[in-house]
Amino acid sequence: MTDSASEPIIAHAGRYYRNTRYLMAVILVGMGIWFGYDGFVNWPRANEVFNRLEQQRLAAKTRNDSAAEQRLLDEENEVKHHSDTDIWFQKVLCFSLPPLGILVLIRAIYNSRGEYRLENNTLSVPGHPPVPFANITEIDRRLWDRKGIAYIRYDLDGKQGKIRLDDFVYDRPPTDEIFKRVEQHVSPPETQPQASSESSDSTDS
Repeated sequence: MTDSASEPIIAHAGRYYRNTRYLMAVILVGMGIWFGYDGFVNWPRANEVFNRLEQQRLAAKTRNDSAAEQRLLDEENEVKHHSDTDIWFQKVLCFSLPPLGILVLIRAIYNSRGEYRLENNTLSVPGHPPVPFANITEIDRRLWDRKGIAYIRYDLDGKQGKIRLDDFVYDRPPTDEIFKRVEQHVSPPETQPQASSESSDSTDS
């Protein structure tokens, strides 16, 4: 019969964590393209229409053609004029949001790369060497109950390091089980002493 305690526990990248970052990246890139269209095409084109109507209206006013002036004014009011600052800001967003979206994507993939693995009392986490339980020196669980984040300090041949466990970035159930196993090893529950009354009762009998 296989001992479940000896089986590896593996936590892969959290699906919800990655999917939300993928969506965020797509939104940022899409917004950048949208703002770029406004800044380079749509708004300058609208300003051209506005300026042409404005010139025609002033010409109608000069020749005292009130009917044409009013018609052109009504058409002019339907076209929004955009300032140079507004157009410049759209262009800035066009050039800044897509790189930001790509950065969000790269960071999400990097933060959730690889896997957490606990096997044969050895913890393996991306960016760190395999750490046997015997080399774990401390657990910082202050953020665990609230955020699902714990820091595990270790010492390997004088080289100290700190592992971060995050049950949002990686699959929660196996991450929580890994943390539970590590905590039980580093801070095992105290053995409850037998009640003295039980021994006295057995003596009396």
